[in-house]
Parts: sequence; structure tokens; C-alpha cells
Amino acid sequence: MHLREGLQKKHMIEDHKFKINAVANNGLISYIADGDGISASIGGTPVFKLELDGESFYAKAEWFNHFTIKSTNFKHGSLKMRPAFFMVKGAMENGLLETKTIIEPTSGNTGIAISALSRIFGFRFIPIISYKVTDEVKEIFKRLGTEPIEVDDNLCPRVSNTDTDQAIAIAKSYAQSPATRDKYLWLNQYENNFNPLAHANSTASEILAQVKGLDAVLTGIGTGGTYVGLKTSLESRGIKVVGIQPQPNHKIQGLRNLSESSLMPAILERTEARPDDFKVVNDDEAFECIREIYRKYNLLLGPSSGVTCHEAINMAKDGKKVMAILADTGQNYISMYRKMGIVDDEIDFNFMYDRLKVAPASL
Repeated sequence: MHLREGLQKKHMIEDHKFKINAVANNGLISYIADGDGISASIGGTPVFKLELDGESFYAKAEWFNHFTIKSTNFKHGSLKMRPAFFMVKGAMENGLLETKTIIEPTSGNTGIAISALSRIFGFRFIPIISYKVTDEVKEIFKRLGTEPIEVDDNLCPRVSNTDTDQAIAIAKSYAQSPATRDKYLWLNQYENNFNPLAHANSTASEILAQVKGLDAVLTGIGTGGTYVGLKTSLESRGIKVVGIQPQPNHKIQGLRNLSESSLMPAILERTEARPDDFKVVNDDEAFECIREIYRKYNLLLGPSSGVTCHEAINMAKDGKKVMAILADTGQNYISMYRKMGIVDDEIDFNFMYDRLKVAPASL
């Protein structure tokens, strides 16, 4: 999906068929969707500065891609709302959701995003998740009225030529079997071109508008969509895109260590990237960053943000002007964080939206 010509010159463009408004604010585009008691905002996420270990770097708060359940004011957001929205809108524009149910393997955020969008746009959705997914993620699906299929898989499904991971095998079976292929659609975030396109068209343009003179942008490696999309749009402008993977046998939900998959996600494979092209951050380093940001700024981030922030500190020490992509809040991971001693109290995550909305540049 391409941004409509002249969109930035208009305050609002409405797509009546799909209940979507495109709103321009200071050159940033937010897509606003509303339906069935849920509103969603995708794009236009704020940037602020963090200082850790004596070094400062920019951070992009991707949890502002979020939905709100109006009856309870429950909010949830993540980086994955962007590709989910682009993939879903692409499927709707091609008439694929008029009779089909989406089925999608997910480690949490992509499935949550599609679930919210399914409520807004009125289509059916079945997520396939690992039984290892946190209770918080399962509770969010319950809030949205979605019933996942649970399987005995890794948190981030491995991509292999033998389809040994149940989640991917089930989705492929439903979407390709002659008996069910007319009823189910697998968006396949690992191969869907709308995934990187979401970041090439929206995330990258926002970064260019928000901070001048960046040397690098850092993002975690999961499906590869953020990395490839940003690389497509930013490296021609002189900004290096650094992909970071967690250690083998890691605890970073949503990211993957590429050495643990027999094949790369197709989105990454098309770039001829190799596993050793990406830096590795270990769990202790990532969670120490999460702990320190929470202690210093009262912002509880998701584990993947610890990966990008750790490497941002290292690059800032080398004199680089960098931005870390912060994929989500700690909302999905509270039980894990309690066991790790990172938090021991109740967290109001709405605070993280309200606070940055007021003063995004100076925490």
C-alpha cells in the first residue's frame, strides 16, 4: 500500500469503505480507525531522548501504534500495529476478507494487533501461539474476544524447510489445503511484502522528519520487516540501519536468533543477508537496560527494547548519533518481570501514553 499522493498537504482523508481516516500532523501521518467499541491509531509515533551510562541517544516510542477499548479505556500498542494494519488493509482492498478467516502464527504483538483490527473492520481471526506466551498476552486476547490455538512451539516460530514448528505448519495447512483454502487466509508476516512496506512508507519517513543528522537506526530482528523496510528507505539517505539479534536460547519475545532457524525469514532472505551480519546482544545486557530505564525514567519497556538500547549506548560511546526503535511497553511481560525482580508493583501503562503525549522530547 502506497501513501496517497498529496496526503501530507491535507488534514484528513477518509476511506468510508474501510472506516479509516488519514490525519496529518506536523508532516507525520497517523491512520485512525474506529469500530465495534475499539479505536486505533497507527503511525506518527513520538521520538524522545534517553541517557544511560553517560551516553544519550534518540528513542522512537512505537507503542503509540495502539488501540483503545473504549468501554474500559484499556490501551495496548506496539511496532507490530504498523505491518498488521498494512497487511490487513491490503487483504481488504483485494477482497480477500469478505469470506475468509485470517489465521496467523504469532508470538504476541502481531496477533494482538490483528485481533483489534478484526474487531474494528469486522472480519474473523484465529491466532496460533506458543503455550509459552505470557498470561498477559493470553488475557489481552481474551479482552478482545479472540480465542487462540496454543501449540508446543518456541516463542518466535522458527522458519524451516521442514515446517517442524506447529504454528507455521497449521497455518500453512489451513491456508493451502484444498478442503479449507477457500475459508482461511494466512497473511504470513514472514513473507508478506506489506510488512517491510509499512516501515519503508511510514516509519522511515517519520524518522527523517523527526531527527536530522542521524548516523544509524537500530532495530531488533524478528520477521525482518522493520529492518528491511527501514534499510530500503534510510540507507540511500546516508543512515545506516543496524539489525540486532538476541543470543541463542534467549528470552526476548518477538525476536529471533537467526542461527536457530534452518532458513531465514523470506523477507530477510531476499536481501541476501547472513546471520553474522547482525549484532548479538545477550539476555543479561538487554534486561539490565530494561531495569535501568525503568529505574531512571519510570518507563517499563518490552525486552526487545533492551536489545536496541544496549547497542545504542555502545554506538553512542563511539560518537554516533543514533536512534533505537522501542517496539513495545512491558505490558505483555509483567509476570516475567516480577520473577526477574525488575518490578514488584502494579503498573498503569496508560501513563506511558499520556506522559509522552505531553512532553515527548524531555523526560
